[in-house]
Amino acid sequence: MSADSLWDVQTGVYALLTTTAALTAQLAAGAGSVLDHVPEGAPFPYVVLGAASSVPSDTQGFSGSEATLAIDTYSRGAGMEETRRIMSAIYDALHAAVFSVPNQTLVQCRCVESATSVEADGLRRYEQNALVRHGSQKFRIITEPV
Repeated sequence: MSADSLWDVQTGVYALLTTTAALTAQLAAGAGSVLDHVPEGAPFPYVVLGAASSVPSDTQGFSGSEATLAIDTYSRGAGMEETRRIMSAIYDALHAAVFSVPNQTLVQCRCVESATSVEADGLRRYEQNALVRHGSQKFRIITEPV
């Protein structure tokens, strides 16, 4: 899978997430809070399309690729409830979903890992509201060329 193919996968995922009302209604700037680069001062909560990797998935009769895409959720909500609700909306939108991937045919999309943690905002680590709730999900996305 080429870098262009990984970009196609991210483009398809982005298009789906930014049009999923159950997700965007929970984010600070709606669809504008689904990012691949976080600008300074971005309001919480937001979602980041993060690291991606791929391997060829060539078997008899199938010539495709298997991509893994990390999707991270960041929140300053009290406790983990907000983070987990957003992660649930992402899961519901993507897991076993059928969506368009430019220049490719989607074969399968599955959530393969999910975790949460609490991190200190490096700039304001001693303030109560400086704690950032971080949710991390990894999706395996199998595609084949059109």
